[in-house]
Amino acid sequence: MRAVRLQDLTRVGLWIALYVLLALYPLLWLAAVPAPGDGRFRQELAAALGFLGLSIMAMQFLLTARFQWLAPPFGTDVVYAFHRHVTAVALAFLVLHPLVLLGPGLGGMAEWLLPWRATGAVGAGVWSLYALVVLAVTSYGRRRLRLPYEAWRVLHGLAATAAVLLGLWHAAAARRLLAGPVTRAMWIAWTLAWVALLLRVRVAKPLALRARPYRVSEVRPERGDAVTLVLDPDGHEGFRFRAGQFAWLTLGASPFAAREHPFSISGSSQRAPRVELTVKALGDFTRRVQATLPGARAWVDGPYGTMSVDAFPDADGYLFVAGGIGIAPCLSMLRTLADRGDRRPHQLVFGTGRWERTPFREVLAELATRLDLTVVHVLEHPPDGWTGEVGVVGEDVLRRHLPRGHRGCFVCGPPAMMDAVETALVRLGVPLRDIHSERFDLV
Repeated sequence: MRAVRLQDLTRVGLWIALYVLLALYPLLWLAAVPAPGDGRFRQELAAALGFLGLSIMAMQFLLTARFQWLAPPFGTDVVYAFHRHVTAVALAFLVLHPLVLLGPGLGGMAEWLLPWRATGAVGAGVWSLYALVVLAVTSYGRRRLRLPYEAWRVLHGLAATAAVLLGLWHAAAARRLLAGPVTRAMWIAWTLAWVALLLRVRVAKPLALRARPYRVSEVRPERGDAVTLVLDPDGHEGFRFRAGQFAWLTLGASPFAAREHPFSISGSSQRAPRVELTVKALGDFTRRVQATLPGARAWVDGPYGTMSVDAFPDADGYLFVAGGIGIAPCLSMLRTLADRGDRRPHQLVFGTGRWERTPFREVLAELATRLDLTVVHVLEHPPDGWTGEVGVVGEDVLRRHLPRGHRGCFVCGPPAMMDAVETALVRLGVPLRDIHSERFDLV
């Protein structure tokens, strides 16, 4: 959940208008060049479905291109969720395209659906459809298929690129769109724009990152199978970030390799351009991170995200609710507030499994001496003699510790915990506009 402030509404409207305009742009051709002969309505509808599906697929690259100037106020997680689900819409349009076009001739559809029978531009359309099916199945079912993240990213990138380029080739077979000078110019501009976007995402962006490497200055083991990488820019000025944001990390390999992963920044924004990323061992890549040695080369693409105390500076104080490694962005915000000498009252409710595995508990105790900060630990498996909160962070715990006044509330942790906490805060009377979170379950 996040509030959309009044000053962001114009930006939201422009963002949505741009998406709709790009999606509907090819339909201008159809209006300008009517289909000849019998079956005109069916041809027009089939063409519209095909171009809409292709437009949506091409814009998938725009949604994930990470343009800083296009960052919407409703958060990166919402954009990626939309990107994931709109794939089904594109697939539906592109499946309907041949069904409507063939109409009464559906009996012969199986002939050209066989890859070895479909040739030329028709074959390109068939292969484009198959690439989109592969993309959708592997994206929605990655965990069930047990596809490693890095293998999935390579397959995802290849399938998406193939679907769009083959779709553009297939669309070029609609010769009536190339008949007149105006529609020919519109088609060329449309095609070149998407090709340029592909080159920007797949070539220009990695080249820019390659010119701005980072070095691992320090590797700090943390409790709970976590490690903090301290990264400094190598030969350039780095970037500034807001407390609570995240970045994409590539270690060792070239930025052209599909090995980047998103991690929250856990260090103070006052100490930029130094970047600290805290990573918990949850998979193959995160376990490799823990074996990283000082001096290793890295590439950092950021910053991203909208969850930050800097976006809500007028609050009387802040409530942070974290679970497990979700403490990382909250820690960044607390460290930044401490470095700024902030004197407002703040509260952290931190849920973990066991006391001995609670990350940053010593750092939090030190921050409590620099801030007006109350830290409430909630343990699922407390040690003998524990007198604090027990169980999971839920409505009962929050009711006992919810501060009064206008507080900005930041929630970060496992998805199920975040859902429960956001619901509990609303039931306890916290306005939706004061609850801020971002989810990092991007795929």
